[in-house]
Amino acid sequence: MAHGVNSAYHSGVPLDPVTSAIVGSIIGSAVEGLLAPAPLPPASGIVRALPVESQYGLMTPPWNGQVQIDGQTRAVSPGLVIRNEFNQIVPPMMMQAPARVRYQIDANGFVYRVWMLSAAEVQLAGQR
Repeated sequence: MAHGVNSAYHSGVPLDPVTSAIVGSIIGSAVEGLLAPAPLPPASGIVRALPVESQYGLMTPPWNGQVQIDGQTRAVSPGLVIRNEFNQIVPPMMMQAPARVRYQIDANGFVYRVWMLSAAEVQLAGQR
């Protein structure tokens, strides 16, 4: 084996205490970063201009063609569109937890549009 800069890593010769402490600190920080949960997006979110005629409520995830909004069971439209707090379309089966929403009912009484609300939008809904 050639003697050089890398020979300490291959020959079993321990590093000096300062270098060892620095390497240990870097590895420890990296492990902590991997184990720490990812930061959540900003709590405020965006505030959208939602239809005035939309209604406010707490909705459970769709199941078997129905949702519960504020304890009332409602049928969902076959064309149900759910948008998350960032206005992205969410497939109905991907909604995992109850959420504060604004929603619209079609002519048949089916829920057909849902907007999951950001924290800022929930505050605005509470002020109306």
